[in-house]
Amino acid sequence: MNNSEKRRRQLLEQTRELYHDRREIPAVHPRYGVAYQQIYNDDQIIPTSTFGLRLFLGVLLFAVFVSFDKNNTEVGEVDSKRIVEEITYDLDVAEVWKEL
Repeated sequence: MNNSEKRRRQLLEQTRELYHDRREIPAVHPRYGVAYQQIYNDDQIIPTSTFGLRLFLGVLLFAVFVSFDKNNTEVGEVDSKRIVEEITYDLDVAEVWKEL
């Protein structure tokens, strides 16, 4: 770093101190604040995923189904055969829309 670069950096820091520019997002209309942060903010927020929860729930339901089938268990007039019938039932969507 030569003298001119050092001098420019020093002047930049002095200007930031003078105007209190701490690289914060400037005041914008609240409607556009989120969009502005998404575009210009370096700290990207990673959205949380529910895949693990959905996977656990799916495995749990499958385990319950297998136990129903293996032990011939019935809960509230529902057994494994009824579950298979409901899953394989051919539903006509056009009829459902007509009924609504």
